[in-house]
Amino acid sequence: MLQIGFAEQDITPPPGPRIAGHFRDQAVETIHDPLFARAMAVTGSGPSGEELTFVLITCDLLSLRRSTVLAARRRIEEATGVPGARITISATHTHTGPAAARIFCMDPDPDYVQSLEGHIAAAGIAALQRRQPGTLTVAYGFEGKLTQQRRFIMRDGTARMHPPKGGKDILYQEGPVDPEIAVLWGEDATGAPLGCWVNFACHVNTVGGTNPISADYPGYLSAAMKTRQHEGFVTLFGNGCCGNLCAIDVYDPDRDDRGHEWARTMGERLADDVLRALADGEKLADPVLDHRSTVIPMPMRHVPEELLTWARDFLAAADENTSFTERCYAQMALEMMEMQRTEPLVSAEVDAFRLGDYGLVTLPGEIFTEFGLDIKLKSPAKRTFVVELANGIVGYVPTKRAFEGGGYEQRTATSSKLDPVAGEMMVAVGRSLLESMFR
Repeated sequence: MLQIGFAEQDITPPPGPRIAGHFRDQAVETIHDPLFARAMAVTGSGPSGEELTFVLITCDLLSLRRSTVLAARRRIEEATGVPGARITISATHTHTGPAAARIFCMDPDPDYVQSLEGHIAAAGIAALQRRQPGTLTVAYGFEGKLTQQRRFIMRDGTARMHPPKGGKDILYQEGPVDPEIAVLWGEDATGAPLGCWVNFACHVNTVGGTNPISADYPGYLSAAMKTRQHEGFVTLFGNGCCGNLCAIDVYDPDRDDRGHEWARTMGERLADDVLRALADGEKLADPVLDHRSTVIPMPMRHVPEELLTWARDFLAAADENTSFTERCYAQMALEMMEMQRTEPLVSAEVDAFRLGDYGLVTLPGEIFTEFGLDIKLKSPAKRTFVVELANGIVGYVPTKRAFEGGGYEQRTATSSKLDPVAGEMMVAVGRSLLESMFR
């Protein structure tokens, strides 16, 4: 029988650290709602009958340094014996949390990052210590109203992120959305609910602004699940491939889909979706568990000489009135040149998990939704769920079509530093890992 445990650990920062997710150098001042690292530990039988354990951890953060992931894994392994490679740690991608990795030419607060390693590890260790006999239910449903494509082709042929609602220059949406909501629901041996892991693809940038600190709609989802179940119920949120998705419906100018009220609406609706999906869920009393992982070297994109020339000239002429955003882009262009000289390949970890007939793939960047859909479509598993921003951050991973169209996500910078083949490479590796477990 499966052993299942859940835990959550507060990771809310004190005043002072930088806020991530915006082109502003602004520090944490006030707290609207707390941030958490949440963990789910599962132990069962491997493919040859051996005992196998893996841990899923989600953090209410924009992104995570690879070094933070490795440090937290090491602490958990030392305390419990569970191999660090079987612990996947992802960020929900809230834009109203403290920086935990370098973003837009700004470094995170080192004291906060150091404390974060211990807090994440504490959540994982507690989940492992709380394992008890139980069952997992796998469920999935459709949620087509909360996530939207955020890139549009304009009438001049360019691509634009977040054009004005109802804008007359909008021609069409560039890509699809992923409307699937997936659930792993944990119960103890008596059938009492312990916690769940929820997978849904949508940018966590709904509440807007940079202060106060908030977990955004995943925080409201967690609160709603506690209300519907009990205060000790733990809800992990694994964000799907949402690099080009958001909550803003450009086609509905009358919908007020920004701010805390809409984030609350999203969280409560997702909670309803979870419970609705459970009605048709499949209970896994003793599924075969498995895990595969590999770190692949990803090529960096070419930095044109004209971009470097612009960056040098721009910074040389910059003064106190210079655009902070453009200053960052100039600095990032020069940083990329140095990265290509010292470390031309970027390490990207791709993980795949098996739970009976179901698969889970985790990827380390802001992945365009087309890549997640491709993994789902061609997976040998009954259903496969995909999580982005796991086990490190490699920046945006746009499609080749997006590279041709332009726009924010593909602008050459440390936030979008990979070659256009990166997404296809991740898909190929993810599918290969799944096939090694299911065929």
